[in-house]
Parts: sequence; C-alpha cells; structure tokens
Amino acid sequence: MADTRRHRRRLVPAAGAGVLLALVAGSMTAPAQAAPQVSARAVECPTAYPLASVAPGLRGEGQTVVTGTTPQPFVVDVLGVLEDGLGAGRDMIIVKVSDVAGGHVVDQGSGIWAGMSGSPVYVDGKLLGSVSYGFTTAPSPIGGLTPAADMLDLLDLKATSTARSKQASPASPKATLSTAAKTKLAAAAGVATPKGTLQQLVSPLAVSGIGTARLDKLQAATDAAGWSVKAYAAGRRSAPTAAAPTSRPQAGGNFAATLSYGDLTAAAIGTTTYVCGDQAIAFGHPFNLSGPASYGANDATSIAIVTDNTLGSFKMANVGPSFGTVDQDRTAGIRADLTAVPSGSVVSTRVKNLNSGKVRDGSTTVVDRGSLPGLLPDIVFSSQDAVFDEWGDGAGSSSWTISGTRAGGKTFAVTRTNRWASRDDVTIDPAFDVASAADALLNNDFEDVRIDKVAFANELSTKFDQLHITRMRVSVNGGPYVKGDLVQAKVGDKLTVRVDMSPFRSTTSSYVKLRMTVPKSAKGQVGTVSATGGVDLAQAGDDDASLECLLIGQGCASDTEGSLDGVISQLTSAPRNDAVTAQLVLEPQDDESDDSAPPAAAATKLQKLTVTGQKDIEIAVR
Repeated sequence: MADTRRHRRRLVPAAGAGVLLALVAGSMTAPAQAAPQVSARAVECPTAYPLASVAPGLRGEGQTVVTGTTPQPFVVDVLGVLEDGLGAGRDMIIVKVSDVAGGHVVDQGSGIWAGMSGSPVYVDGKLLGSVSYGFTTAPSPIGGLTPAADMLDLLDLKATSTARSKQASPASPKATLSTAAKTKLAAAAGVATPKGTLQQLVSPLAVSGIGTARLDKLQAATDAAGWSVKAYAAGRRSAPTAAAPTSRPQAGGNFAATLSYGDLTAAAIGTTTYVCGDQAIAFGHPFNLSGPASYGANDATSIAIVTDNTLGSFKMANVGPSFGTVDQDRTAGIRADLTAVPSGSVVSTRVKNLNSGKVRDGSTTVVDRGSLPGLLPDIVFSSQDAVFDEWGDGAGSSSWTISGTRAGGKTFAVTRTNRWASRDDVTIDPAFDVASAADALLNNDFEDVRIDKVAFANELSTKFDQLHITRMRVSVNGGPYVKGDLVQAKVGDKLTVRVDMSPFRSTTSSYVKLRMTVPKSAKGQVGTVSATGGVDLAQAGDDDASLECLLIGQGCASDTEGSLDGVISQLTSAPRNDAVTAQLVLEPQDDESDDSAPPAAAATKLQKLTVTGQKDIEIAVR
C-alpha cells in the first residue's frame, strides 16, 4: 500500500511559484447526472486511487450525510490538480460537485457546505480523496480534495499516549489561484469562480449548555484565536461510561471530533473518509493541527443543512455514540483509534441562587485536556446562567479546587475562595478566575501538569453591595493622625493606617485599621502609603481578550515565580476582592521599574463585601 500512496506524477510543469492548475479546456457535463456505480464504496479498507492517474474529466461518486446518519451520493468531476496546493509535496485535486438525478446533497447549501469535510470520493471502487476545501467568500460547487494517498499515510503514524497540552491553532492550508487559472477553472466547470482562496472547510462546532449571547462571544474568540469553526447550539452528550466504543464509523457517515462531554458538549462535525480494522480517518484537513491528540471520536446525527449564502451553509448535528479516540490531528486529516475511549479532566459545578433557592449541580468531562482553560468559562457559565438567569446587579461568593498530578507523579491541589460584585454581569469574573488558574497551572514553564479535577462552587444573589474607600489617615507610633500630605517616619516606626469605607448608595460608614512597621530597607527613601480595595488590586482584564488567549492555549499568565510551587503560591495569595490592603511602596531606585519590586511593607484585612477604591499619602523615611 505504501508504494501506491507515495507514487505521484505532475500533471503540468512547475513554473513561477511552482503551483499551476491542469484544467480541461471545454465545459463540464451539466449537473444532475447519474452517478457511476461504485460497488466497493460501502466496503472497508479501499485502496487509494493513484494520483498519477488523476486527470481532468475523471468522474467519481462522493458520499456524505444530509440528515440523519445515512450517507447520500453526489457526483464529483475532476477539473485538475493544484500542485503543492496543500504544501510542499502535497497536491490538491480540484473538483466540481453536483447532485445525482433526483438527489439533494449539493443543492442543500448551494454548493459545498461546512460539514462535508472528509466526504469520501470513489472512482472504480478506489478512494480518490475527500472533499475538504472550498472557497471562502461565496457558495460554490468548486472545491478541493485531499488525495487519498496523503490521508492513508496517517495510518502509519505511531500512536502516542501523550497529546500536546497546548491548543495552538496555526493558519489552515489554503491555495490562491491566479486570474488566468480562475478563468480556465470557470470555463471548465461552467460556473463562475468566487473571489478569494481555496481554504479548508470550516468545521461546524456543536456546543451545548450556553445561550446565544455566550455562543456569539465564543465564536468571536475562536475567530480571533485562529480556529476554523462555526459554533452553533446543539444538544449535550454524556461522557462515555463503557471502557470500549459502543459504535463504529462508516465511510461517508458523520464524524464528531469531541473536545468535551456533559453540560458543555463541544465537538467539530465532519465526515468519515476511511475505515479499516481498528482505525478510521476523517475530515481531510486538521481540526487544530495538534499532532498527537486526545479527542473523543463520535458518531453524530444530522438535523439539517443550514443555508447561509453570506457566511456559508453548514451541517447542524448532535453528537452521538462513541467510536473511540482521535489520536492524531494532522494536515491530511484526523485519525481515530477505534479500540478505546478517551479519559479527561472532570469539571464539577455547584451554583446556588440565594434569591430563589435554586441549586444546580453540573458536570463536564474535557477529554482534550489542553483546551480545558479555554472551555472552562463556558462550562461555568452553563451552570451559572441556568440558575441565576439574568444580567445586571449581582454579588457572589465562589470557591474552586483544581487537583491533578505534577512531575514525578506527585499529586497537587490548589484551592481559592473569593467574593464578587458587578452592576453588569456578576457571572463573568468567577468563570474567568478559575479558567485563568487552570491556564497558569497547565501552561506553566516549569513542570508537566495534568489536571484531573476542577470543583467550582458559587452562591449568587441579585443584591449589589460594595464598600468604597472614602478616606485614609496614618498615625505614627500611636500618635495623632498626620495632617497634610506627608508622613515623616524612621526605620522601626509603627504605622497605623485607618481606612474609612462607605457601602453602595449609603450615608453610613465603617473603618478598619491596618498596621505596618517601617523596614530597614526604607531608610533614607521616599515613597507612598496606600490603601487599596481588592477589586482594584485584582485588575480584572477584558473577558473577550481573555477567552481568546485561553483558547490559543499557550499560557496567559505573566510574571510567574520560577517554579510550579511559585505559581501555586501566586494563585493562593493573590489579592481577594473583599480585602483592604495597606502598602508601603518605595520609589524605584536606579533603573528599577515601578512594578519591579514588591511593597516594602503590607497589611490586609478581609471584609464581608467586595472593596474598591484607593487613597494615597506620601512618606519620607529618615
């Protein structure tokens, strides 16, 4: 088989950039022709049609699912071969698709639609390739096949037990056609050629558990992160409970590459190209190009082809029973091991609405562990939105524990609690808090980490209340509070910092006293004594930018300590939103930046509400 797969022949001489198109000069036969008889198309383990024999005018039959789970035929006419169209040594077969007489596959999306990725094409009982590429600017029956030989090479890759933990998503392969090539292509196909390039078909991304507003934000973030997906609302699928797969794929049938199961089921929908023994191949292009992978491999039931002549039509499907595990994610497609189901990180959520008393316990299993930080916000949203069900004024009190294993098989567990308040959406910050912690642990620079469990809990109410710092005064060694804007002190002096606070929309006030000692390091220096609320110290970032970073999966944390223990310490000691903190901060010396050194002294006290605001006074140390 290897010799057949590797035999390649150029259809036209290379010139210029080395990429030319061999096209027929005449027009193609009209659509709605009877498909060729392909007796071997339902048989497993077909051989690859030799690329050397591919020429304009060759006709084959494709198979894909429109609704349900049964593949339907469509006609595929070869227009030519784009040399190195998928990279050095990787050709793309350019085709035109059409419906068989009385068929309704291509007309469902006015051409090639998202979800056809991996649809096998047969000629004389042999596998020519899979429909995997299309134009990006408008619906078109013209597209690209990934040659069977390149896809079958995936069978030879060695299995690995370690998937990459980082969810990098480089640009997908694409092919740009010259004006002359497009003119020939249009003449050969008998249809206009759209503007733009031939790119891998977008993968419909089935997502359960979140509403349309969250789904729109997820789509925007995946776009920014470079994922080639179209997110849509779908039904949930529980994680496999059996030790072995409960279903088997069929060529031309639906294939779901599943990142997570449960409350937040997330899966890319495509088509199975090839099945043989304990392996299957699908898509004909990468999902995330992770190399070694650990996604769920699942069947899916197609509901409909959603027609969209502006953004592109796509298949809407629900994730079905397990086929096994996707263990390779490469340029020519994804490969599945049909003997075992994947394990994953189990995320449990418990959310209570203090106004209604409603409680929800949720569970999601993330089998692509590298995407855990990027999926965590929406996993948390799925429970919070179901229980709280509103935006606007709100407050919350959350806790989370992240546990797993580190270098040497040692176990770890990190726990943190915090309070929240918002006049916009109180569910956002708690979700990104636990996701950012998972990102800091999983993508640290010091040790390999596997996260096994995440337990998240939050109690929410519609009552917004928050303390605001209104005044700060400083006393030295128990004396009267300093008047004016400068505190005079010496090394060893005891500073008492009184911080006055007022609740939201209230004329009442409260205060707290914090005590610090002027250290020896401050001698002869000037600086600032400040009182700051925890909300301001935390400096929450933009959630849209945060989600993009988490989905890229290359580590969003900065300025971490030089060990995993240091990362854990930073997570557990980070400022809480309900804290009032007094700090003695010295002016930088020499070339030090303002943020290069920690405070010379600090003291913190927790309150029963979140605290915001900051007051400062200068200090000179003798």
